[in-house]
Amino acid sequence: MTGASRIIVYKYHDYILKNRNYSIHTVQSYITDIKQYLDYLEDSSVGYIPDSKSLRKWVRSLMVNEISEKSIHRKVSAVKSFADYLFVSDEIDNEIALEIQLPKLKKRIPTYVKEREINQVLDSYELDVDNYPSSLEFIIFSSFYHTGMRRSELISLKESNLSIDNKELKVLGKGQKERIIPLSNEIVQQLERFLEFKKSNQIKSDYVFCDPKGAQLKEKWVYQVVKNILDQTFSDKKSPHVLRHSFATHLLQNGADMNSIKELLGHSSLAATQIYAHNDISQLKKIYKDTHPFSE
Repeated sequence: MTGASRIIVYKYHDYILKNRNYSIHTVQSYITDIKQYLDYLEDSSVGYIPDSKSLRKWVRSLMVNEISEKSIHRKVSAVKSFADYLFVSDEIDNEIALEIQLPKLKKRIPTYVKEREINQVLDSYELDVDNYPSSLEFIIFSSFYHTGMRRSELISLKESNLSIDNKELKVLGKGQKERIIPLSNEIVQQLERFLEFKKSNQIKSDYVFCDPKGAQLKEKWVYQVVKNILDQTFSDKKSPHVLRHSFATHLLQNGADMNSIKELLGHSSLAATQIYAHNDISQLKKIYKDTHPFSE
């Protein structure tokens, strides 16, 4: 990128982080996307002002390089956001109307782990908890499943936002939005045991979940912990987000309404939550058996 475009990208970064309250992950993704687009514009000798023609060509090049439909949608959203910023910040005099047809997104059913498998894994690992490291790994896995938190939310959770007495915790989600998540008796007992290990090891930290030195956990490390544990299940995908999917799916299968699940997950719209309105074949068989007059 040129010096001028670097300055504008820096200002845009500051704008979406402070004025638009985008999450750190969204900001990082958007900045990466914008830099890629601006590099493409410079190669095309167009400059750094977005326009529909260059955006369409860029999208076609992304498709040729087999970039996923979801990533393309995000990248175009980033460019449109950047174009809006150029106008509101008076970098340009007129609004930019970016007209482009995007590839259709494939509907994906979220991967989740069955309740029986989750319970087996939790029961097995809880028996092996005998020190701080094993307690930390267990409580990370269990907390993801019992609360539906995102990885960034769990890592950033402060002790001041955890109330054992009230059986609830407060998390800061996407867009810096706060929400309260209730805690079951089971996870409260597990958290109490973990905090005892933390105290007995004289580990002091503002964060609920931290390494033995009290430092904030690394995202890759947390991902690997969950993946290693999920290797014992039949889940196709193995990540913290699979536990979030499992949390939401099990709530729905056990009778929770969609709006309540939306609030617990911290979704901004009901549309984002409706991906969980699915059933596996065993659930469909159960419904059929329980409800169809000739199912016997």
